[in-house]
Amino acid sequence: MKTSTRLLVALIAIVMPFASPARDAQSETDAINKLIDDYGAYQAASDAIGMSKLMATDRVCLSSHFGGRRTDNVLNMKIQQVQLDLQNKEVPGIRDFVEDRERLIRLLGDGKVAAVSFFRYITRVFPPGTSAEMMKKYPADPPVAISLVLEKRGDHWIIVHTHASELTASR
Repeated sequence: MKTSTRLLVALIAIVMPFASPARDAQSETDAINKLIDDYGAYQAASDAIGMSKLMATDRVCLSSHFGGRRTDNVLNMKIQQVQLDLQNKEVPGIRDFVEDRERLIRLLGDGKVAAVSFFRYITRVFPPGTSAEMMKKYPADPPVAISLVLEKRGDHWIIVHTHASELTASR
């Protein structure tokens, strides 16, 4: 075997053990980013029930906006869906645009747990002719800092804990 071939084989043998975890971490990060994209898309579509498919039924949610601390995610998401349905009935055509900024993802526990944080901004657009009263009744959610704990269950990630803190003063 030529010296250059031996050197290449030796280099591959050294690098290969390190290459796989990096690829795995990137694929996990990609999957988590997709989950967060889906989370925002469900929110923009006023689909709390769809959003709940990304969450454990016993997800803990801490947020002053959604009633403090909730541990029954099924009930929590049903409540949110009823609120969204009433809003959309009273203001047909209302639209939310969700923008997440500065995502940070940390894989923990041998890659089975992820700590995620980002800032979420929502721009609400009302259809023409919406009264000032309805606009005041349904203001956009304030910007929030969101922290999530995700757990890998089988081959997919699921949200097990959410904490949202408003970036601005309460309404």
